[in-house]
Amino acid sequence: MSAVTELDFRQLEAFVVLSEELHFGRAAARLHVTPGRVSQLIRVLERQVGEPLFARTSRKVELLAAGEALLAEVEPAYRQLLGAITNARARARGIRGTLRVAYVVTVGMARAHAYVAAFEQEYPEVSVSTLPVNGLAGQLGAPLHEQAADLLLMWFPDNPAKFDGLEPGLTFGPPLYSGPRALAVSLDHPLAQRDSVQAEELADYDMLMPPPSFPDWFVDAWSPPRTPEGKPINRHALVSDWSLDPVLDTVMRTGMVLLATAVVVENMARPGIVLVRVDGLDPSHLVPVWRNDLDSALIQRFVEVAARVM
Repeated sequence: MSAVTELDFRQLEAFVVLSEELHFGRAAARLHVTPGRVSQLIRVLERQVGEPLFARTSRKVELLAAGEALLAEVEPAYRQLLGAITNARARARGIRGTLRVAYVVTVGMARAHAYVAAFEQEYPEVSVSTLPVNGLAGQLGAPLHEQAADLLLMWFPDNPAKFDGLEPGLTFGPPLYSGPRALAVSLDHPLAQRDSVQAEELADYDMLMPPPSFPDWFVDAWSPPRTPEGKPINRHALVSDWSLDPVLDTVMRTGMVLLATAVVVENMARPGIVLVRVDGLDPSHLVPVWRNDLDSALIQRFVEVAARVM
């Protein structure tokens, strides 16, 4: 039996993924196996090829010339085979239809479209449209209630599992990404020159908070009334439209601080506004949200796929 016929698809997959990641741990995470299993698959492949494909040290993994040559030849075939398998699975599952995905602009176009692209690759029979949303227009899940979208990607101030059932009609899915909190302040604010602030310092400044049209539990989670040690925070609801431009305009005009997320995306950048990391608060999470009456196989599949995107 030739080396070609002995070649296992998992060996080929491990080789391509490790060539991309150059790290056994990250490759293992993508393949949903242990690093030891990835190493075993590569060793078997190297024995079949007849020479090493990677240089391994305790610090790094490098693709050797033999590996580069093999990758150039096998990667196109691997991608074609993987696509054929994905398409066959989608046809077998009968997953088809349309899905409208809205996302708050501070999520970032690149991140939102990475989720969509991964979903479309796995379910090519589904037609997906996207809708960037500048804000939530004073209502939690506004694009969903207005029936403009089937699924909404938004930042959540804490793990949504803590608030399960508090918002009738909406389901909050598992976090897809987590990041530290940050303050958005004007360029002339005393904190603007700082790299970070402690959560206890929030008691020393006036904070802009979501409008009262949002549920109290969400407002308190996003802009807490007290610091972790119990100091009261001066909060002010000065805007009725919780959209990016009106909110940042108020920050610049009033000199208040806005508790946001430290994930810096192009849509958050505004002249005169800087982000300062906040230490001592729970992270914010990017979560998928949908209406209970719209819960469907398409939504569940999208969430499953998005959760695998790094």
